[in-house]
Amino acid sequence: MINVLFVCLGNICRSPMAEALFRHLVKKENLITKIAVDSAATSPWQIGFPPHEGTLNILWKHKVPSDGLIGRHLNKEDFWKFDYIIGMDHSNIKIYTV
Repeated sequence: MINVLFVCLGNICRSPMAEALFRHLVKKENLITKIAVDSAATSPWQIGFPPHEGTLNILWKHKVPSDGLIGRHLNKEDFWKFDYIIGMDHSNIKIYTV
């Protein structure tokens, strides 16, 4: 199983959108038994919240399911669990590479 994690500041806009879209493509290509997808935040501000309304509207507009998207914080175990951790912008990548 390949594990992919998308990370942004609050886990309510970019990273959950990337998670939902990538999960949708994985399902479409019948790879759900081979690739797992998740997303997380580098800050604790939005933990437990659903994605931003604008994010949900864009996903809905493109018929991409948003089921189960809830903000969570990046943790130490993620660095062992995930094969790929994709930062949604330079500032989020920099936080964990310094």
